[in-house]
Amino acid sequence: MIKEFPTIRAVAFDYGGVLAYFITPQSVRKMADVAQVDGDSFESAVWKFRHELDSGAYDNTSYWTAVLDYCNSPVPQQQSIIETLVEMDLEGFSRMNQGMLCWAKQLQESGFGTVIISNMAEPTYQRLMVQQEWIQYFDVTVISGVIGINKPDHRIFNHALKQMQLEAAQVLFLDDLPHNVAGAKEAGLHALLFSDTQTLAQKLKTNFPNLPVTGISCSTE
Repeated sequence: MIKEFPTIRAVAFDYGGVLAYFITPQSVRKMADVAQVDGDSFESAVWKFRHELDSGAYDNTSYWTAVLDYCNSPVPQQQSIIETLVEMDLEGFSRMNQGMLCWAKQLQESGFGTVIISNMAEPTYQRLMVQQEWIQYFDVTVISGVIGINKPDHRIFNHALKQMQLEAAQVLFLDDLPHNVAGAKEAGLHALLFSDTQTLAQKLKTNFPNLPVTGISCSTE
């Protein structure tokens, strides 16, 4: 029996952990030092309130105030401290995966749609993406903080499909978090858990042979 493969017309990318490398433990520890608390307490506080930041429910001041309160930081909650933490957080998520950017460019040049679907605050989006040269490789950006819906809620994927004017079965979504991959699949998209470009290339060759993969080879991994 001849195996039938899905015909993908667009690829949707998560940002942190896929297009950009995830913030390192070392970066988080440096932020904890600014807050004058231990790394574990600080990291727990950072992720406890991230949903509210990414959905737009909290602005940067509200978010970092909640983080500092939760981890019992002794530092005065001055705007200068909050601005320092904002800048360090942005820097932590600014290390781009060049292999993925190369592949997005190749996909676009080959006639495939390219999309970003990211849980991210709107001000963070403005700083990390809007002014970057590589943003031209993406036809559509769907940002949780702009529309007020976080992954893995089905509505964010439905919003992206509407923007792309495609059916769910025509889109492959990549994310580094299992629950977001599951959410995309439940919304009808094809989805893969991303770890690194070499593994992705093998998965694409096996399961999505209509997609070009040579652009991924520019990665420095």
